[in-house]
Amino acid sequence: MQSYLSGIEDNLSPTDYQLKNSLITTIKKRFHTYGYQKTSTRAFQGYDMYASVIGTVHKHNMIKTIDPSGDVMVLRPDVTIPITRKMAVKEGMYHRLCYVEDIFRQPNDSSQNGEFTQAGVECFGENTAENDAEMVALAVHILQDLKFEQFKIEIGHAGFFKELIDELPLSPQESEKLQELIQSKNLTDIEPFLEDLYVEDHVVKAVKAIPMLYGNPQYVIETAESIILNEKMRETIESLKHVYDVLKAYEIENAIVLDLGLINHMDYYSGIIFQGYVSGYSKPVLMGGRYNNLAEQFGRSMPAIGFGCIVDDLFHAQKAAGKLPEIDQSVDVTIHYDRTGINDALPAANRLRESGYRVMTQDTETNSKTCIPSLLTVHFENEQSFIRHRQKQLNFQSADELKTLLQQEMRDN
Repeated sequence: MQSYLSGIEDNLSPTDYQLKNSLITTIKKRFHTYGYQKTSTRAFQGYDMYASVIGTVHKHNMIKTIDPSGDVMVLRPDVTIPITRKMAVKEGMYHRLCYVEDIFRQPNDSSQNGEFTQAGVECFGENTAENDAEMVALAVHILQDLKFEQFKIEIGHAGFFKELIDELPLSPQESEKLQELIQSKNLTDIEPFLEDLYVEDHVVKAVKAIPMLYGNPQYVIETAESIILNEKMRETIESLKHVYDVLKAYEIENAIVLDLGLINHMDYYSGIIFQGYVSGYSKPVLMGGRYNNLAEQFGRSMPAIGFGCIVDDLFHAQKAAGKLPEIDQSVDVTIHYDRTGINDALPAANRLRESGYRVMTQDTETNSKTCIPSLLTVHFENEQSFIRHRQKQLNFQSADELKTLLQQEMRDN
């Protein structure tokens, strides 16, 4: 029996499910205000689609299965790739898409969950600093909608680090190692790593500076300008300056920090990248960026940018911060009836449900009691029909009279 109960503690209680669903509703409403339309993807996707894309989820993190025809399938490990493929092969699709989907990945350890919910947006065909800034503004507004008072959006640029790497004689393995050192801000090991490569001093200085290019945007930009090694790095900094100017126009600059040591393990990102943190929660609750070259892998050139909110992390962060909304677990009406009233009570309950009321019925002769609270109680007992509310009894003769009384009482409640 114990084996069947394994993992049951990970299942949401009914209350937590309602809270999580409320959070998702809030996010979807904000997506709608920015002009995004809902889309969806299949839970089972072809393994070859992901395997053919450079820089996607590692194959060891995909959950694989075999379909009846013998093809290798995976449970959806990423949403951006199938949506981008759909956009690349179909002409005339609406270019602002949002989704709420479950993501499946092999966990690296027992503390991770192999399934999580992600709510995100993908914007295709726009490639401007204004579009980048709007995407960050949307992320900020979502965190504000969820009542987080202290949070930061960390902004980096995938191109800045890649353009610096181009100045170094690195193998793919060495490049990956340097990324790990920079992301962990491990200055102790970066210097000896570079010494072994016999890199010129000005390049060493630039690489060592990257982990410290974090904080106030103005400071980071000025410092980054002092270590530029090529024209592409200069263009990247100019682009970030433009994005920051637009963010100031949105009046959200206080929520922004720059981090040029920010590295996303999805290597298909080509431009601005960002992730959101809330106070008191150690993991990022949203992340995304620009991926202008991804659609080319499906045969079409099309710039794009997007991000995903990790709903489960947002839920736990809300819980830790005491920001979860109140969930109404009551029903509108509980109808009590006995043997003499059943033929009137049950049709009346259905009439009220058709009108949108939340209704529970209870046979008083079974002595069963419900623990679910209700705003009003209606009785069909002892050949009488009445509402009992606020220490008063209101009699009625028909379902229409009942509806009228309920409307009056709930309006006054």
